[in-house]
Parts: sequence; structure tokens; C-alpha cells
Amino acid sequence: MTTRRTFIKTTAKLGLIPLFPVSMLSQGDDAKKITTDDPVAKALRYIEDATQAARSDKMGVTAADQLCSNCQFYTVSTSDAALGPCMLFQNRLVVGAGWCAGWVPKR
Repeated sequence: MTTRRTFIKTTAKLGLIPLFPVSMLSQGDDAKKITTDDPVAKALRYIEDATQAARSDKMGVTAADQLCSNCQFYTVSTSDAALGPCMLFQNRLVVGAGWCAGWVPKR
């Protein structure tokens, strides 16, 4: 038997659901992955295949060695991860073999 107190508690909890952003409710990695159409990605010239990016030598690192996976802002502990969060893109996922203009070598 459901008491009035239990019913009110349950109803109050269900009333909070519309306050959560949709991004918090979705659990899939695709929802968090940055796309090249994103305005931030366009501003930083993000590209998923670094070999196709127009890069130049930067901070003593040759252009060919600049990848998201060896960037300071890429926060995955292993450099061989296919996808990982990037601080420049609000911790959304980027491709480890990608590149953007905000690339800085890991220290």
C-alpha cells in the first residue's frame, strides 16, 4: 500500500527531471564527441585526421608530430586512445589522431 508520504516524495523527485540538461541524461559517447561543424571546432580549426591539417612547426615540435594524443589539453592517460576528452572543447571527446590550432606539447 502506498502512503501519501511516499507518493509525495516520488512525485517531487520526478518533478526535477526536466531541470537536467539533455546532455547529462544521455550516456552515449557519441553525444559527447565534438564534430567539425561545431563553432568552437571551426574556430580552432579542429580536424579529425592530423595529416590533412595545414600545420607548421610549433614550440620546437615538427608539424608531423603534432597530434591531439600528445597535446597538453588531451586528458587521457594513455596516448594510444582513439578518443579522449579535451579541455579546449569543454572535455568533449576528440580523436587522438586529430589536431587543432590550440595544440601545445605535453610537459
